[in-house]
Amino acid sequence: MAISGYFRLAGEAGSIAPMKRLLVLALLTWCLVSAARAETVSQTFANADSYVGETRDGVFHGQGTYTWGMGNKYVGEFENDKMHGQGTFTFDSGDEYVGQMKEGKFHGQGTYTWSGGLKFTGEWVENHKWNGTVYSQFGTVTGTFAKGKWHSAL
Repeated sequence: MAISGYFRLAGEAGSIAPMKRLLVLALLTWCLVSAARAETVSQTFANADSYVGETRDGVFHGQGTYTWGMGNKYVGEFENDKMHGQGTFTFDSGDEYVGQMKEGKFHGQGTYTWSGGLKFTGEWVENHKWNGTVYSQFGTVTGTFAKGKWHSAL
């Protein structure tokens, strides 16, 4: 039977309406299955770390907060059990990184502020300051990073 015969048997000769209905039904089914796999959890681990947030298929995926027993904390996006996307990482020392993460590392645009007020704003590549500016606690430029190399302004 030709495809055009299928549409005639469906009662709408020459129409693609049955195929549209089938596609909509498949999309709705996929949405329901995906929603069933995603959930929000609150977990505390044996090492005193904790996670509150979204999971998918049993892994951290979506928005969440991971707190280490030693005091560090990450609030932001997760993908496949790793910090990935936009987030804020606060260290127990008071230092803070706000920016993009990729597979658990500072990667992309971000700002790292040390507890004493010194600040780096710019691009990160796999946890390394790559291109950007370092400011003193008073807002003056103390130097820059270009392709990972430090250049002092003093």
